[in-house]
Amino acid sequence: MDRLFDEKDTGKGQGGISYLSKGEITRIDLTKNAFIMALTRFINGDLWK
Repeated sequence: MDRLFDEKDTGKGQGGISYLSKGEITRIDLTKNAFIMALTRFINGDLWK
């Protein structure tokens, strides 16, 4: 990422996803949504039966 965006320490702070999405998605947004998606089986358990 550092080479791609000619920056230093792009993996820190908002993370590479912020660079790739031009600030539209942060690392925290991505992690939060991934966590929620992983829990869909428990959130809507009746659909998984």
